[in-house]
Amino acid sequence: METQKGAGQTPGYRSYSDKHYENPGLGSWVRRNSGLLVRLFIVMVFTFGASTTASNYIYGLHKKPVELTPQQVKAGKLPPGVQSGDYVEIRGTPDYGKNFKQYGTSRSKIGVASRYEVAYFYFKLKETGNNLLVQTSKGSPGTISQGAPDTTKDGTRVWRGKLETVGSVIFPHTTQEALKQADLPRNNSTLVIATGETPGYYRRFYSAFDVILAIWALSIAWLLWKRNKPIIK
Repeated sequence: METQKGAGQTPGYRSYSDKHYENPGLGSWVRRNSGLLVRLFIVMVFTFGASTTASNYIYGLHKKPVELTPQQVKAGKLPPGVQSGDYVEIRGTPDYGKNFKQYGTSRSKIGVASRYEVAYFYFKLKETGNNLLVQTSKGSPGTISQGAPDTTKDGTRVWRGKLETVGSVIFPHTTQEALKQADLPRNNSTLVIATGETPGYYRRFYSAFDVILAIWALSIAWLLWKRNKPIIK
């Protein structure tokens, strides 16, 4: 006896062909949520920029530098709470060499790391030996630059700037080569005072920082506002 068409089916049942069926799982979810992944990538990019911006923003709020003493630096001890990225100052005498006309050599004792038309100069202080380097810079107008070290001013003075290490300065690989040529300490933990990076310099860019942080917040809101499809369909 022939089975009647549709016999045994629940009323209202609608059959689908196999081509419309999609196995549940991560792969199908990725295909159905490509827009979400694009938004997530954009948020990650802005988060990286916002993290850097936030650290620069906070550094710009510093008003008075923390004073370091040569004795503390030589002993490898910093004041309580002081860490890399803080605004500090130290009094010391530059340890220049005998040949000032040839920067970047062991005779000058001044290392030069050059990238993108900007030169960063490194030298020691007599009072701190191999435990600390001072960084100055020379670049195009508007950059954090003070020019090459003035070797005619070799007396004791105060050096102010952001506390870093050889391992965290800009262009670390190029800096390592420059320090090697000038016979300067190259240990990644050696302290560096970047004299060009003062809070006042970063405060000039607060309006741009505000824009970056606002765009980052909007990207987060955009990510959460959009409805996303469940992992099991």
